[in-house]
Amino acid sequence: MKALSTSEEQVMAALWACGKPATRRQIAAKLPPDCVWADSTLLNFLLRLEAKGYVRPEKQGNKNIYTPLVRRVTYCGAVSAAHLQTLYGGDLRSMVAALSDTGRITNAEMERLARWLDIRVAESPEYDYD
Repeated sequence: MKALSTSEEQVMAALWACGKPATRRQIAAKLPPDCVWADSTLLNFLLRLEAKGYVRPEKQGNKNIYTPLVRRVTYCGAVSAAHLQTLYGGDLRSMVAALSDTGRITNAEMERLARWLDIRVAESPEYDYD
């Protein structure tokens, strides 16, 4: 999977947020407020994403409709795994500790995460001892 710049990730997040293939204007409407790009800038990012295999444009009348070719969960999983490996040597506990130590995750959030993990592990066929 080819790496994306922060701006390209913002465009993909906006396209995913549309929930269906979308026009440039629909994508622009889903961008964060600090992304005040010219139309040509957004089109340039969409062209880069097409070249990297992330989107497919289809002509519909006088405009392009952009379809994501990579699911959000697929991209996020790959990028998260790469960052986890690069920054924490693959140790998820070290990542959570860093988030906690810097105040970026609260104790309440860690408790919710622990409960979710307990449920996830219990539902996993890997741990089905019946």
